[in-house]
Amino acid sequence: MRDKGHAVSAHAGAGEAEREPRLATDIASLRKAAIAAHQSGDLDAALKHYRAYLRLNPGDAALWSNLGALHRKRREFRVAVACHRRAVELDPSMTTPRSNLANALSELGEAEEALQLRLRLADEDPKNPDRFADIALSLRGLWRNDEAVRLIDAAEKQFGYVPRMRLQRAFANLMLGDWKRGFADYEARYDAGDVDMPPDCPWPRWAGEDLAGKHILVFPEQGFGDAILCARFLPMLRERAGKVTLVAKPPLLRLFKALEGVDAVIPGAPRTDRFDFCSPNMSLPNLLGVPNPLPPAQPLHILDDSRARAKAITAPHADRFRIGVVWTGSLTYGANHRRSVTAERFLPLAEVPGVQLFSLYKGPGHDAFVESGMPSLIVDACGSDRDFADSAAVIDEMDLLITTDTAVVHVAASLGKPVWNMLQYEGFWLYGDGDTTPWYPSMTLYRQPANGDWDSVFARVEADLRALLSEVQE
Repeated sequence: MRDKGHAVSAHAGAGEAEREPRLATDIASLRKAAIAAHQSGDLDAALKHYRAYLRLNPGDAALWSNLGALHRKRREFRVAVACHRRAVELDPSMTTPRSNLANALSELGEAEEALQLRLRLADEDPKNPDRFADIALSLRGLWRNDEAVRLIDAAEKQFGYVPRMRLQRAFANLMLGDWKRGFADYEARYDAGDVDMPPDCPWPRWAGEDLAGKHILVFPEQGFGDAILCARFLPMLRERAGKVTLVAKPPLLRLFKALEGVDAVIPGAPRTDRFDFCSPNMSLPNLLGVPNPLPPAQPLHILDDSRARAKAITAPHADRFRIGVVWTGSLTYGANHRRSVTAERFLPLAEVPGVQLFSLYKGPGHDAFVESGMPSLIVDACGSDRDFADSAAVIDEMDLLITTDTAVVHVAASLGKPVWNMLQYEGFWLYGDGDTTPWYPSMTLYRQPANGDWDSVFARVEADLRALLSEVQE
């Protein structure tokens, strides 16, 4: 979650941006310049000013808190925690440093300490609904989802509709498998500022009206995995609507070419086009309802040229057990640091006799993979992919996928391939609390037994892989 209103402490004051002062003689101007650069979004300049100022005046609790917020913005969470701890040590009475410390701890998955801080803050400020949303977030991080639901139920009787509280209850209910209430609450994500409608959207948003004879546009709201997940609801939508047009981001266009339940798949919709309604894809489960059993994943289209390319990459290793691996997701995802590992983590699996690993990763971290030693053991199968259609073709050549939770697992599981999905401790609502998920029957879940414990996860995966290969070879 973001430090809403807490990125720069109210105790710190504000000032006009100015040139960097002479550090040894103008402490007041240096402080002002640090805050101004931070508020303007110039994090590099702000970092330089904060460090210089705090070297000269290390007793300023508010500026330590600001520095922590800056490091959190840079996703340097352990440094952020240390800075916030310094601020709290200097002035335990200040609210903002304690709130920021709780937020940074939460980003690291240290939910218990974050919870205790947030409980004390709520005791001091019981009329602030954000405190209860924060407590629910920590409860979810501790797998106390029932408590989070009860907390927000009670808080809504006092405060009424508060988007941040409603959103936390949504995630708790979804984790508990209460799809109806969870997806209904999830509509608060727009009011909470987590996502936005397309700017200047000219078409009315569908709210469940009769679609007979109507043309509805469905657009992607969040990541590639969400788009693949929610594609399963398109046939249900098509049964109600006269016509369905789907907007897909370019990497998914060819993969979605043969989706059921859509009349057209397009990369974007000009605002001059006529549609009777529009809807974000993540609202379809709420508006259409989630049947029992769940609708199956959509069949994905693998083109002939993608399949030929994939076979050329994998054919030299036809005599080995082929495993696709991914170690990180989108680097822009706020919690990617908790769900991801390094490619080097897969080295013990690469050493298992009879195995050949294939990297299914493409993204900003690809150069780091290429420059590491791992391409000697992991075939770079998808670094030059054009799109997810190419990735899907490579995945279809695999015997098994072993990956952290990324969009690739949605592609693989939609193709019915066996997937071993390695999850961070807190997990994700889609996967509930078991070893399998009804959303993707071919998927097996491997969870951290404690926050950050990837060692146990990889040990289990290696043991299970060796056992599987023993069975295959018998």
